Formats: sequence, C-alpha cells, structure tokens
Amino acid sequence: MEALRLIKTARHALAETRNIPDVLAEARQAALLAEAVGTRLARDEDGELAGLGSLLGEAALHAVGCLDHAAGDVAGASAFGPASRARRLGDLGELGPMLDELGGLLRDIGETLVVLACGADTESLYWACIDGVDAGAECTQLVGQLCDAVRRIGGERPEEAEHAERLLLLELDPPGERAEEVVVRAPVG
Repeated sequence: MEALRLIKTARHALAETRNIPDVLAEARQAALLAEAVGTRLARDEDGELAGLGSLLGEAALHAVGCLDHAAGDVAGASAFGPASRARRLGDLGELGPMLDELGGLLRDIGETLVVLACGADTESLYWACIDGVDAGAECTQLVGQLCDAVRRIGGERPEEAEHAERLLLLELDPPGERAEEVVVRAPVG
C-alpha cells in the first residue's frame, strides 16, 4: 500500500480513538510507520535523504519503545496493539506530499499524548507519554528536515522557472468611467 494512504488511514484512526489503550496503540502505529518510512528512505535514497531517513528510523524506534512502556502501564492495552500498518507499506510515492502528511500525523500524535499525559492517573503513564512526546518531536523535526531536503534537491522545474514571475492584468472600472488597464507584477507561490 502506498505510504500516503497508510498515513491518512492512521490519522483517521487516531481521530476515532476514544480510550487510553486505543490512543497508545495508534500512537505506536504512527511511530512504527515513521520508522518504516525512515528505513525505506535510508535504504532506497542517497546522500542527505538516506542520512536523514536513517535518523528518522532510529528516532521512531525510540518513540515505539516509549509507547510500549506506556501501554504496559494501562490495563487492557497490548504492548503490540493491532497488526502493524507499517508492514503493509509498499511504495513511498511522491516524497513531498507523503512527508508533509507524515509530519501532520506526528504532530497529531504529540498533541494527543500531551492531552493523555495531562489526564494520566499514574506517574509512570505520565512520564511514558512525555517521553513519547519528546521522541515524537524529534521525529517531527527530522520529517521537517526531510521535507526541506526534498524541496531543495528537487529544485525548480524548467517550466516553473519560465513563469517565476507572472503578470496579473486588472481592469479597474470606477463607476461611470472606463479606467486604464493596470499591470501588476506578482511573484508566484
């Protein structure tokens, strides 16, 4: 399955969670998916993307460990949760949109874990969630660096460079008169 579709599925599943064990399981799923993406980038890409992918994989594994510990503190939570979506990862697809969506998923997980930590009834669950937030923040930062690298490496396409500045033609018609045409230069983007 394509990474973007898996990530969107994970974001939807997180939004549908209603109890602590499910939140922890979805957070773990997200970390496993980030690890799978990082590992795939490290294996399939070169240079900066491979290096950042490797770092993402390591950071995501640390997040998985934190979330496993948190799940162990909650009655009814499995340390492994449902079958891993990451195992279904096929193609990474277009890197830019996929990484943007992965960053969104990781931010959602961080926000959810903060809420969970604020309502934690045990100190160990609280600290496990906070550790998960920290590890997730590192993953989010690395995904941001990957996004920047993809944009930098991809560069401008020739057809985009031709139209880097477009002309916008506005006809200004005051009431009762025909105004002159005005040309306004506006940067694209």
